[in-house]
Amino acid sequence: MIKFKQFHSMPSQAISLLASEKNGKDWMDSVLPVLWEGLCTELGFSAGVVVLKAEGEDSFYESASFGYGEDGFYYSFLNRGSLHWEELMHSPEPVFFTGAEFELFGKKTNAAAIRISSGRGAVGFLLVELEESLTIPAGIFLSLFAEKIGNAWGRTRTGLNVPEASRDENSHSLYRKEIPNLDLAQQEFVKQKILTILGPPGSGKKTLAKWIHQSQFPGAPFLVVESLPEHFGKLEKALSAWGAELEQGSLVLAGIQTLNLGQQQILSDWWSKSGYSGSLFLLGSEETNQEILPEFERFLRKNSLVLPSLRFLSKVKLQSLVQVIFEELSGSQNRSGLQLADQSLQELVSRPYAENFADLRNAILTGILTCRTSRVEPADLEPGKSKMDLEIPDAEDLDLRRGTEALERQKILLAMRIFSGNQIRMAKALGISRGSLQYKMKQLGLM
Repeated sequence: MIKFKQFHSMPSQAISLLASEKNGKDWMDSVLPVLWEGLCTELGFSAGVVVLKAEGEDSFYESASFGYGEDGFYYSFLNRGSLHWEELMHSPEPVFFTGAEFELFGKKTNAAAIRISSGRGAVGFLLVELEESLTIPAGIFLSLFAEKIGNAWGRTRTGLNVPEASRDENSHSLYRKEIPNLDLAQQEFVKQKILTILGPPGSGKKTLAKWIHQSQFPGAPFLVVESLPEHFGKLEKALSAWGAELEQGSLVLAGIQTLNLGQQQILSDWWSKSGYSGSLFLLGSEETNQEILPEFERFLRKNSLVLPSLRFLSKVKLQSLVQVIFEELSGSQNRSGLQLADQSLQELVSRPYAENFADLRNAILTGILTCRTSRVEPADLEPGKSKMDLEIPDAEDLDLRRGTEALERQKILLAMRIFSGNQIRMAKALGISRGSLQYKMKQLGLM
């Protein structure tokens, strides 16, 4: 262990950093950001940053910084997963970056970075820029300081109570329990290989169809078609091609309430006369302004069910559903240590969701992506809550525009949390200009 007396000129701020009575999260939140600036000043660094892994997740954030001004700076060569990132995360010694080779904040500076470890793994790094080479005493002290940060980070892990969703139940299984006549519809589907699922947009019709398909035909093809050709000849050819491609798989036709009389007739005839050996799911809304052929109506009623509205669920069941969805989405976003505040739970339960399941998931996902602490508060649920779906569409969903927008929104919200809303740093990390970022944020309802 290195003792203080081994240094002939230990900075006064350094003594405070290592001798503070505060520990864990308290030290990291209240001591580290303030004293990091003093330390960099006393040691003559022109700029410096401490980057740490966020609690309970697999992302990193800027814990303390010095010398960058309001605009900040992003070290692109240390993108996670890059060659230099891997070198730094596996090096027990400081790693140096020359200003002549790498893009640094200063025009005539070099950089030194030191890995921060806790337990058996790396949890971040500290980086400083200086005009001259790093002296041995300064390097030793920075290594000590990195060890101190790692120990404090490790203490924030102690006592975390991370709730886990039941392995036997997920949000969709809880929701399926509330669907009337589901068991009967499944039995008829095995016999007839056809099922009509009705419900409002976002109520989980495609998810339910996929679950039934996988339970009956595991590994078989599954194709979702969002709209049918209006030209009758093209529709007949398309149905023939889909049927030949799927064979023993399942064809899912969405938006059936919008089909005109000709499309209805062709679809009915194809099902009864084509010899298609696969299964068919028909998805749509209960309400339609289109005229319906009696034959097509009988076709729809061969085997059908209606998905329930969330507003008919009891408060207790809705609370359970919210909790399970929250745990699932926290895990999928690498934020498994995140907690849902009681006020946020009550807020989510009391909201109207246009009678659908997707709005509830999207509201929860907004809170998870927006939250910058270890606890989702009501204020985190507000940004863009009614603008658009956050979830990435299923792989079978061919709506490229919607998938692109959802992915962009997730990335921007993640950058917003990591860089505390600093748009210049966000833009640099996302690889776009600040103007493009602002345009996208306005377009996606984030400004």
